[in-house]
Formats: sequence, C-alpha cells, structure tokens
Amino acid sequence: MRKILASYIPKDISDKFKFIGPGLLLAIAASGESGIAEAVEIGAHFHFDLIWVILVTLLFKFAFTNGIARYTLSTGETIFEGLKKIPGPKNWTVIFVTVIYLLEMFGFGGMLLFGSIFLDYYLPGVYFSKLIAIMTLAIVMFLLWKDSYERVEKLVIAIAIGLFIGIGYCLLEFGIPMESVAFGLIPTVPHDSILPIMALMGAIGSGLNLLLYSVWLNEKSRGEHGETYFKKYILSVNLDLILAFGLVAVITVLFMTLGVSGFVVSFLGHGEELTIDTLIVQTLYVLSNIPYGTVFFLIFGYLIMFGATVTGMDGRARAISSIIKSSTETKLDEKKIYRILLGVFSAIIISAIIMGDPTKVIHYVAAMASIMFALLGFMAIYIDLTLPAYSRGSRLWLLVMIFGSSAFLLMALLMEGSLIEVGLPLIERLVLLIVPVYIFMRTDLFKKCIQKKLERYDLIWIILIFGGISVYGALRGIPYSNVIISAGHVGPMIAGIICGPFAGGFSGLIGGFYIMQNEGDHSFIFALSTIVAGILAGYFTRYWRGGITYSKAVFMVLSIEIFNLVILPLILKPEFETLKNLLRTSFVPMTIVNMTGVLIFVYFLKEGGYEISAGTGLTSLKEKIFRKNSKISKKENKGDKK
Repeated sequence: MRKILASYIPKDISDKFKFIGPGLLLAIAASGESGIAEAVEIGAHFHFDLIWVILVTLLFKFAFTNGIARYTLSTGETIFEGLKKIPGPKNWTVIFVTVIYLLEMFGFGGMLLFGSIFLDYYLPGVYFSKLIAIMTLAIVMFLLWKDSYERVEKLVIAIAIGLFIGIGYCLLEFGIPMESVAFGLIPTVPHDSILPIMALMGAIGSGLNLLLYSVWLNEKSRGEHGETYFKKYILSVNLDLILAFGLVAVITVLFMTLGVSGFVVSFLGHGEELTIDTLIVQTLYVLSNIPYGTVFFLIFGYLIMFGATVTGMDGRARAISSIIKSSTETKLDEKKIYRILLGVFSAIIISAIIMGDPTKVIHYVAAMASIMFALLGFMAIYIDLTLPAYSRGSRLWLLVMIFGSSAFLLMALLMEGSLIEVGLPLIERLVLLIVPVYIFMRTDLFKKCIQKKLERYDLIWIILIFGGISVYGALRGIPYSNVIISAGHVGPMIAGIICGPFAGGFSGLIGGFYIMQNEGDHSFIFALSTIVAGILAGYFTRYWRGGITYSKAVFMVLSIEIFNLVILPLILKPEFETLKNLLRTSFVPMTIVNMTGVLIFVYFLKEGGYEISAGTGLTSLKEKIFRKNSKISKKENKGDKK
C-alpha cells in the first residue's frame, strides 16, 4: 500500500516527508515524562500566564535537537559518537549520560505507576495499580524484543494520532479561551512563579531524551550521510522536528486548560501541591458532562505513559548498545546487547514499581539529569564547530544555544536550594581554606613531594598539615537539613594527589575523627567518606599517566562523591530514605565545593609549572637501600683506586 501511494506522490513532496517519524517518537517520550502533572498544576495555579515559557523553552530545545540532527546527517553517526570527542577522560561524557539513563529507569517505573492509576480508575477494583504497571511493562518488552525500529515507529504514530484526536475532543468540548491564551504569550512573571517557571522549563519537551532523536534519525537514514544527502533532506528533518515540538506544545496547552478549569482552581489553594489522585478526580468531574469525556481522558492518559515507556526504553537501549559496541571489544552484536539492556531496564523499573510513589521518583531523577542537560548545550556548540562548513549552525542558532544553555544551567543550579543556601557560603569559606595550600606550595616540603624525595618524617608533616586543613573544612561546615555539609574532603584529596593514598587516607582520618565528635545525622558516613576521599584520590593519581589535568580532576571528584554519597550509604545504611536525604541535601553542594578546591589546586600546579606523575611521592625502602648500596659502591671504588 505504501509503495502504491508513493507512486502517486511527486518526488519533491515525498522527499519533504521522508523523515517524518523520529520526531513523533520524541514527542511522545517528552509528553509522557512531563505533559500531564506539570502542565495541569501550572494551569491550576497560574492559568495561561506562563504559556510564553512553553514557547521559549521549546524554541531552545528545537535548536538543541536541530544541532544533533545536523551532526547525524553530515557524519552518519549518532550524537553519542560526537560526545566521545569532548575533551577529558576517555568516553567520560557518554559514560555519564549512560549512568543517568539507567537512573532514569526509576522514573519510568513511576510513569508506569502513574499510567496504571489512570487505568485503575477506568476499571476500579479489577486490578491493583502495581499489577497493571508490571503487566504494561511485559507488553512493552514484547513489542521491543524484536528490535524493529519500523514497528516502534508505526505504534507511536498510531498513539500520537489517537492522543491528538482524543484529548482534543475532550478539551474542545468545553472550549479553550483563545483570548487568555493570546495574553499568555506576553512574558509576565506572576507572584511566586519563579520556581514553577524553572520546573516548567525543565519538564516541557524533556531533557536528555532529546539525544535519542539522533539514534532514531540514524535508524531512519540507515547511516547515509554527506553533503549531498544533507542538503537534500535537512528540510524534511526540520519539518519532522517542527511537527514534534508542535505536538508537545499542543498537548501541554490542552492539559494546562484542564488545570485552568474553575473546578480545579476552586479546590486548590495558591501554591498547594497537586497530587495524582486530586488531578484525576477533579479532571474526571470536569469531563463528566462531556460524552465519553472521562473514558477518553483515562485511556489516553494511560496511553501517554505507555507510549513514553516504549520510546524511552527503545531509544535508551539503542543508544547504550551502540556505545558499548563501539567503545569495547565485546563479541556480542548490538541486537543481543539491546535485549540485555531491556532486561536490565525492566529489573530497575520493577524495583521502582515496588517502591511506589511515582511522583517523587520522577521528580528526583529529573533533578539529577537537569544539570547534565544544561552542560550538554555547551557540548553541542563545541561539536557543531567541528562539523563541515555546510552543516554548521547559523549565528542565530549559536546565539539561541549560548543564551539557552546558560539559562538552563542557571535554572538547574537555582532549583537546587541546597546549593544556594549552602554551596555558595562554602565556596566563600573555601577561599580561606586554599590560602594555607598556596603557602605550602612555596615550601621545600612541597618540592620534595613533587620530586618523590619524602622521608618518613616529612610524610608525618604532610598528614598533619592536610589533616588540619580537613578539620578546618569540617569546622566551617554549615548545618543543613539535619546534616553538616563541609569542604572537609579537599585536604585529604590534595594529600592523596601529591603523596598517594597513604597520606590521603591518614589526613582524612584526622578530619574524620573531628567529624565524629559532632552530633548530627550520618556523622559516621561523613567521617568515613573523608578517609575514603583521600585514599581514592591517591589511587586515581597513582594510576593516571601524564599527570593530573582539569578534566581528570573533575572526573575524580565526581566519582569520589558518587561513591561516598550513594554507594557508601547503601553499604552502611541500605535505606531508601537515607540515600534520598543525602542526595537531596549533600550531593550537589559538596561536589561543587570540593571540586572547586581541587581545581584551584590544579590551577596552582599549572601556573607553577609543576607536574604530578604516577607514584606515591614517598621515598620507598627499596630506593633507600639502592642509594645506600650506591654510596657503599662509590666508597669501595674510591678505595680500590687508592
């Protein structure tokens, strides 16, 4: 049938619609992760006043995805191959994105629970919500197991058409006030709307999902690329993206209209949180006067979450399998890796379903990915500058990307309240902490560290100096949400960098002992993490070749803090609430502050012309014996000459 229809369509028109498909997958994925809860809640609190935020956000995300598409059409590679070219430790960007994709599977568990609640309202008392979610996951696995892009595309196109018709029918029945929508296009900032604006910017159109467009586009083009191919089909790709983000905008505004409805507003106080049950019950009441309104809403609410799970799991599995295949020497083909990843995803999703509370899971995972998405904007600019001249972005694209990436980075940081309340004051105190480090680097003791000529007595001094710096960092810590957040890791990490894990560990032991004297939640975890920070920093530096660089320092600190604030608490106190509290209150400010301290130290090294190579920096017993034997040999040689 498709071939018959194609024979009647002019060639130039056929080319314009050749790439329609990947964008719809992206639109469904984006709508599922952000379209319902945030849009309805924003509409309930602020009516249509924030529609301009939707348009501005989608403009930036269109530019971001356009840059990704141009890279794929011109090189025949997915954007993940381009991310490997970002300066820094080998494959650090794709590894980081892969880790976030795995964590986002907890969010998919939340989405499936969200969707199952819709279906549970449609069939009350027939099934439990968690059982519906697991059954839905089984259907998704069945659809994806064949690893057929064409099957996924057809399914999602059908869902997209059904969603647009069904939701449009429900909402158009009680009308959309076009005049209010038009006024909403004028930028205004209502009272108490700063945080909702930030949340809307992060949610609408999704974030790291946008990278998956490159994977689907590469599947659609079958790897074809080059200047001729690019110029022929770039308009078709842009049309696909316009349809995708247009669909996201329409669905978002339609759900916002539900929130604006008088019933929802009357039941919500200003700033009151909108729960899932409140959302569904109130919306069903609003739609009860429309023929089949409640049925449409419940079924299509479920389908949005179903479609988002299909596209999200498929895109991430394709992306990670291509990364594994191109970055390792595995003998498995991509199809087998794809299926293994689907199994891993399912295990994570099922654990999230068992945990329950989908809203919290979705929000926590989204917060972790928001900063990385903002940084990816700058990476996209860097990658674009490496493209051939014919496929580079225009000056307008570059301007949108610079301003958009900067705004999203600021938004991501401001959304972390702990950074503003704790991180900035800690950085201020970090300045005083770095002063003794700078003075130390002007001493003969530091030169002996660099030259690896330390004696045992010198090592004791190193441990005492940086142990004292660790104590000062802990002493000047700031209480926040029942924990004390400090820069106590800086001293042990610097000791580990210049003198190895032994010095780093014992410096951390001094700081950890001081931390243990203070009362507060998780004091033992923070004390132990101070010791671990020094030891790991020493081992990182020992096995790195070419000395420490800025990118290696960032990777090192990030790895250490992930171990200390995620893995270590799970080992010592394997409780979800413990991990959640530590991540929310400590991870961002402590990572940024400790990273700042180490980066300043690396800057001092570069400015002084110093280079720290692999090793402990301590004169070993073998070296002493060798030197002693050398002296004896010289004396014997002199005696023989005499």
